[in-house]
Amino acid sequence: MSPLSCKKCCSQSYVKSGHIRSHQRYRCKEWGCQFTATKTRGVNPALKSFAIVLYSHCGVSMGNLSKLFKVSTVAVLKWVRNAAAQIEDKPVQKPDIIMVDEFWHFVNGKKQNLDVASH
Repeated sequence: MSPLSCKKCCSQSYVKSGHIRSHQRYRCKEWGCQFTATKTRGVNPALKSFAIVLYSHCGVSMGNLSKLFKVSTVAVLKWVRNAAAQIEDKPVQKPDIIMVDEFWHFVNGKKQNLDVASH
């Protein structure tokens, strides 16, 4: 088991400070904040990144991701929004040369003017 440390400053200098919901509470000597020895909450950041890749590149829906990772769809939406906010906007460069390949069949395709009523 890893040694207990403050959740805010990672200091191992603390004193006991009562109980909360049958858990021992500790007070950090450096910051004065209180914490308990419970396991960390949330999803692993690597799994969040994997969920974003699945959503953006593989087309997996937010509902399926929420079932897969056992979180709410709102949590998946927040992951996607945070990832989108971290992307730098790069200016889109306009192409210098445009290739028109096999466009002639559309332009020259109707050279004959057929009159349906004359037949």
